Amino acid sequence: MRVGIAAVVLTLGLAVTLIACGGEPKAADPASQPSVATVVTAIEGADGTSATAGGYTLGDVSLPAEAGTPGKVSFTITKEGDPVTDYIEEQTKDLHLYVVRDDLEVFRHLHPTQSEPGAWSGDLTLPAGGTYRVVVEFAAKTPDGKGEQAMLGATAKVAGAAEVDVPGSDDGTVIAALEETPKPGIDQEIGVLISDPAGKPVNLGTYLGVYAHVTAFSRETGEVIHLHPLGGPENGEDGTRLGIHVKPPKAGDYVFFVQARVDGMIHTLRLPVTV
Repeated sequence: MRVGIAAVVLTLGLAVTLIACGGEPKAADPASQPSVATVVTAIEGADGTSATAGGYTLGDVSLPAEAGTPGKVSFTITKEGDPVTDYIEEQTKDLHLYVVRDDLEVFRHLHPTQSEPGAWSGDLTLPAGGTYRVVVEFAAKTPDGKGEQAMLGATAKVAGAAEVDVPGSDDGTVIAALEETPKPGIDQEIGVLISDPAGKPVNLGTYLGVYAHVTAFSRETGEVIHLHPLGGPENGEDGTRLGIHVKPPKAGDYVFFVQARVDGMIHTLRLPVTV
């Protein structure tokens, strides 16, 4: 399931503004008048578990040959054999790339560049070997001026030792926690609490045009859920709260990755959750 532009608008009655790139991204002001967003249709089944959905294909996936060595990630995106070149920006980027080891102990969120029509690449160093899932998230423009939203995924292997320092929900500077456990199959708002080690509010900035970027992965299926913050941060006794929209497709074990800018630095926190 992809919680994206269309899903948020339809489910929660919110207007979504596509944020233009340039300089430090700014979060939307919840009190401002919303503008009309481009209509984007989520492709059924394009949840990151398959390399092909809705006519789109993720192909020619390549990762660095060996862990610990600087290298490249590269891939192509086509639709019915033709390169996909025209995209709709979402959270300040044309495309979001997630490289996640199959045990969900290594996570990378990247923004590669399109060097040739339909061909993307970016710098990447992975800390450990293993089987990785390469997931691309994008909204492609269609001839009618609208868009189609998809997540596509494929696997690739990286040589090297598998041992790795697994990130947690507390990196020594910032702590992240879910206010409650999400319920499966239900559209809901839950709170993400971000605090310092003393449990106090933090100086939360914006990252990719929003106050936090949250992505969840199913342990059982590899299905990807991209969650959108609702409104701005609220400081309280337990830290800084952000409301997010979430709808886990079914019960099971998930890992949530919360990325937030605190005092100018990006922190990535890992939260295993049983729904």
